Amino acid sequence: MRRASILAASATTLRTLAAIAAGAALWYAMRLCQGALRPVLGRVPEWAALAANAGVEEALRLGLALLIARYVRRAGLEPGTVGLGVVAACSLGALENASYLAAFPTLDAYWRLGYAVPIHAGAAALYAIGTGESKSPDGASRPTSWPAGIAAAFTLAWAWHSGFNIVAALFPFPALPIVGTVVNLIALSALVVALAIRYGYWSVYAAR
Repeated sequence: MRRASILAASATTLRTLAAIAAGAALWYAMRLCQGALRPVLGRVPEWAALAANAGVEEALRLGLALLIARYVRRAGLEPGTVGLGVVAACSLGALENASYLAAFPTLDAYWRLGYAVPIHAGAAALYAIGTGESKSPDGASRPTSWPAGIAAAFTLAWAWHSGFNIVAALFPFPALPIVGTVVNLIALSALVVALAIRYGYWSVYAAR
């Protein structure tokens, strides 16, 4: 019994480390894709370039969420394991902000942690809600989300991400870091609750 518990804990640790590594790979892929598009985006209005870059990032994040959801189903893991996408998104967000800090070592870079990382984590939580398969406490499977739902999640995450990028770059105001931090933490908290409800976290543990 103890050996099984140790093996389960080891597997969880390994999956978490793999998610962190996937986030790093996602960050690198994002930089490559955005770099390849730079010559084209240099010819369009800045707001459109910012929106396109956010779209690239969200498309890659959604792609990872879909891969994780497929892995979870094939491996027969608990449906809530799709939350590993949130871990990957936090890894990506940390690397992105570290790169900003290295390039622009100012207090603004530190403030970005407050409203940029929750955007990454929130988008990943939204995709985890939309791509996974949930189960009720009795073990019965619930249908996976429809493609339209996944597309809606992507559209919402892209619009939210683009909106903050555009405001931060083109229409900054002194209170933006504070407002952005508060708004994005509220949004992320709501998504975490929705994720817990989606995968029956409270009902499963209440039944134990």
